[in-house]
Amino acid sequence: MSIFDKTPAWARRAARTLLPAPWIDRARQWVLRRHYRTISMVEREPRIVVWFRRSILRKKPVLHHFEVHITDHCNLNCKGCAHFSNLCPPTFADIDEFTADMNSMASLFSEVRQIYLLGGEPLLHPQLTEFVYAAREAFPRTRIYLMTNGLLVTRMGPEFWESLAKTHTVLLADSYPINLPVDEINKLGREHGVEVEWTIPREEFFKIPIDPAGGHDAQSSFNRCQGFNNCPIIRNGRIYPCAYTAFADVFRERFDVDTLTLSDADSISIRGDVDGERVIEFLRRPVPWCANCDMDNREFYTWGRSGRDVSEWTSSESGGPSVS
Repeated sequence: MSIFDKTPAWARRAARTLLPAPWIDRARQWVLRRHYRTISMVEREPRIVVWFRRSILRKKPVLHHFEVHITDHCNLNCKGCAHFSNLCPPTFADIDEFTADMNSMASLFSEVRQIYLLGGEPLLHPQLTEFVYAAREAFPRTRIYLMTNGLLVTRMGPEFWESLAKTHTVLLADSYPINLPVDEINKLGREHGVEVEWTIPREEFFKIPIDPAGGHDAQSSFNRCQGFNNCPIIRNGRIYPCAYTAFADVFRERFDVDTLTLSDADSISIRGDVDGERVIEFLRRPVPWCANCDMDNREFYTWGRSGRDVSEWTSSESGGPSVS
């Protein structure tokens, strides 16, 4: 959740209308540096603390956040989903591969501060409780969130609530404008001893347009993306800097965009000959995909149902791809 979710929508609109885009970006980075000390979901510690742990204590690094899909598909058709979940066929994570990925991540870092189990919609997975237990076994001290759109919460059985309670997993529900039974969900949490949190209600969502032609300055895009969309995410034994890179193949195949280049350089393996320092350094620099992010035409829009049209992810300014 971004600190900018706490800024009223009218204030963001006024700033975008009155101030040049570079001024807004510089102001945002200044706020993030003051609030987070570093501008990312990768590290949020003072540089002196990072240096002392690595150079004096010789300990493995700390990763602030990563997330992983339990399902790729979703039962809520959100416009412009950044995970492309409304374009995915039914896809369920494999528990053995998930467990291997969790154990790999636990071996790379001395600590991971928070993990999001999400999707898609994770509550669609028939083995969901196994994933909850596996995550907690690998990360006994990490704050773990199960993130849901809330539609299925009131239908979940006692084994679901028991798994969250036993593992101290937080149920994090999105506050989409879909008339969820908020009071009933909060009551269920209290009855089962489960902590329930809600995302901050928002009038607006943002879109970083995808430009299949590429050519944008990758370093500039990366710098300006921090605090917006750069959340490390695990997929098939590799870690990616954001959902765009992790699931770019879904976008390319759905819209038959041959010009969209995908590369192994957009991710790094979390298995085999790798260590946490290499992973941290990878996540702190741009990847080739960043050249496809059209930050100059970043847009804000109100939540709505998706028509699954390519324009939901591209910009009219940069021109969308031809769709088959």
